[in-house]
Amino acid sequence: MSDFHLLNLSRDKNYPYQLVHSKKAKYVRIKLSNNGELSVVLPSGLSQKYAHEFIKTKTSWVEKNLGKLPNYEHQQRTPEALDLKLLGEYWVVDYIQTTDAKISLVELPRSVLRISGNYNNTELLYKTFNHWCKKKARKTFTLMLEELAELHGFHYQGLSIRAQKTRWGSCSGKKNINLNCKLLFMPEEVVSYVMIHELCHTLEMNHSKRFWALVEDCDPDYKNNRKILKRLGKEIVI
Repeated sequence: MSDFHLLNLSRDKNYPYQLVHSKKAKYVRIKLSNNGELSVVLPSGLSQKYAHEFIKTKTSWVEKNLGKLPNYEHQQRTPEALDLKLLGEYWVVDYIQTTDAKISLVELPRSVLRISGNYNNTELLYKTFNHWCKKKARKTFTLMLEELAELHGFHYQGLSIRAQKTRWGSCSGKKNINLNCKLLFMPEEVVSYVMIHELCHTLEMNHSKRFWALVEDCDPDYKNNRKILKRLGKEIVI
């Protein structure tokens, strides 16, 4: 899969999409997933230039179907505040529109985030927020994961912090754990559940009955925490 490209929509908004090359595809088509990931499926033999031109002709279709997605309008607005429940921090966002194509983020006193630049570029704005969140998450996630691993007798190799759309965490076969920086928007008990979930994968690389029994042994309230994770996940604005 290629890097992201931007489709110009109405109201000066841009929406990211990707090109997917498929040997099985017989014709070019647009794919929009339920979580809002937009892609152009391209059969062998067709150029990227053709794909870019094709999706431009389907702008109305894209906007119409984006509007049908749950939470789309909520996700696309510029957030007025970021509620980092895990840290007990509530940041008010202050925007300054400039002609600069880049976006800068500065922490000001009284928990104010100053955003300056072309913040109508939604993709760039969210990347800026996610970069900030990853830096905020590093120390806290590292300490929490170390403490939980020691408490429950798990061993892992390393920790990576990412900003993903659909996954809260993962664990590789080499016992490297990845955590989504957006867990900052969750309460501590929910973040602990996600970490325990991934730590359990260092022993059980599946979702078998033995795996869930191990999770429950470490977090007896894991089912409720899963429900909270799913509910609050829909409210995250970046």
